[in-house]
Amino acid sequence: MHRFLLALVATGIGLFALIKPVHIDDTVVLHVAANILRDPLRPFAGEFFWLEAPQPLAKVTTNPPLVSYWLAPWIALTGYREWVLHLSFAPFVALLMWGMHRLATRWLGAEWAWWAVGWLMLSPAVLPGMNLMRDVPALALLVGGLACWVEGLERRQARWLLAGALLVGLAGLAKYTALIGLPLVALYTVLRRAYGALGWLTLALAPIAGWSALNLWADGAVHLLYLWQERRGSASLGAKLLPGIVGLGASTLLWLGVGQRFKAALGDGWRWKVALLALAVAGVVGWYRLQFAGQPMYLQSLLWLVAGVIALGLAAGVGAGQDVGARHAVPLRAGDEDAGGVGAHGVRPVIPHRPRAGEGDTGGEGYKTIALFLRIWLLVALAAAVWGVPFQAMRHLLYALPPLILILTPWAGRNAPLLVAQGVLCLAVIAADYDYAVRYKRGAAVYAELFAGERVWYAGSWGWMFYAEQHGFRKLLPNGAGLQRGDIIIIPERVYKGKMPPNLHKHLVLLDETPCYPLTPLRTMDFRGAAYYALIRTNAPFRFTLQRDEPLEIRRAYRWMPPR
Repeated sequence: MHRFLLALVATGIGLFALIKPVHIDDTVVLHVAANILRDPLRPFAGEFFWLEAPQPLAKVTTNPPLVSYWLAPWIALTGYREWVLHLSFAPFVALLMWGMHRLATRWLGAEWAWWAVGWLMLSPAVLPGMNLMRDVPALALLVGGLACWVEGLERRQARWLLAGALLVGLAGLAKYTALIGLPLVALYTVLRRAYGALGWLTLALAPIAGWSALNLWADGAVHLLYLWQERRGSASLGAKLLPGIVGLGASTLLWLGVGQRFKAALGDGWRWKVALLALAVAGVVGWYRLQFAGQPMYLQSLLWLVAGVIALGLAAGVGAGQDVGARHAVPLRAGDEDAGGVGAHGVRPVIPHRPRAGEGDTGGEGYKTIALFLRIWLLVALAAAVWGVPFQAMRHLLYALPPLILILTPWAGRNAPLLVAQGVLCLAVIAADYDYAVRYKRGAAVYAELFAGERVWYAGSWGWMFYAEQHGFRKLLPNGAGLQRGDIIIIPERVYKGKMPPNLHKHLVLLDETPCYPLTPLRTMDFRGAAYYALIRTNAPFRFTLQRDEPLEIRRAYRWMPPR
């Protein structure tokens, strides 16, 4: 029954992912792809009006263009059909699943591999926020590359090392923060004392080096260095770390499964570990309230904050201080657990004693190496999510999910009901986000028909900008240049709009006001407790509410009628 429910939930998530409209930063990715179709060597050519005012595109975008290069041929062949563009991401999804499966097989044992894949792919942070953005492809390349590299080290085969190095290098060309894959792969190699393999890692530098050389030739400056100098991650530590913990807590329910068996998971000294965890929860909640004093405090945000602290605390504490030899005494197969999910020796094996083909090191030192590496990976991923981005978001936390899941999965047991529950949460999030995204697509179509033959301007970015321009609308400039008396101006309320012309509203005559009411009891971007794509201040990634009278968006159409 659980398998049927998981298949049903996964199918629903996949369908929503396939039909989802262009959303949030997809518009920038598609604009770069259009540039590539015009001149493949100048993806960042020209200006782009995305934030406050028109700027050179290289100053607007904070990421390299690999995903746009991937999408460009699909656009050339089929146009901007959303389902085709989303379907083109299938190889990245497959690579992510394969990479997670291989890492889990190597480090946990084959019996845990599909569980680890399930916890990752049914996370509310992965497929609901994939859209056409760079984050999931970057994660897939990083995880897939690391999996290939690990295979290369264990099998001592050069072709796996070559594939791993290239995939990890390409991850940094999909998203700059994925460059953390380079030191992580080097660290794992050193921990495994496979020093001779480090030479292959120089190949991972080729993609970012080639891209930087292209920058110098085409634009006279290296894009990555420009971003470094601009210090896009200049917000305070608490302003990004604390929302990051909130987002991480909302990314998985795996910690609940570990909590059901916390004594076995924490091992000797579990009482003082629980006490430390309670102190950490109290301290972080106090820091959160102090950091965001004067801001509204949302109960759901606080609950996810506590969940995030518990998840990180468990990741730090599970297995620590226990006898590694006992943990590897017996392989954990179907039927080996007792009702509590603990092995016959009273502790949970993490890597089986007798490996099957393709499984990794099973000794105590091997376990310690892997446990240390996973914790460092988690720490580095969180540091990148805090320092390497201008604001926090669910997608910025993706690199922290694989190590967190690999650490906690064996201690949660085969908890199918909990995995189904997380899948249902993931489905609810992507359905709610679809409900929000589609309003801009439909709104642009409605106004294109209503004001056919007239000059139409619009304000705002995100997916709304893409659909407005698809219908020939013109973007309203901060100084109002080009406006003529009698023009139509469409201004959605919630979408980000940047600078508006001064005194614009004094001369606007309202023609239409359409509130867009939600179809689901969940919000993803109302900034009243939910901000999935921008975890700023005290917003959670999503929030549940039964208030159906709160619109997702209010779109308004005006006629501009200044005095003659």
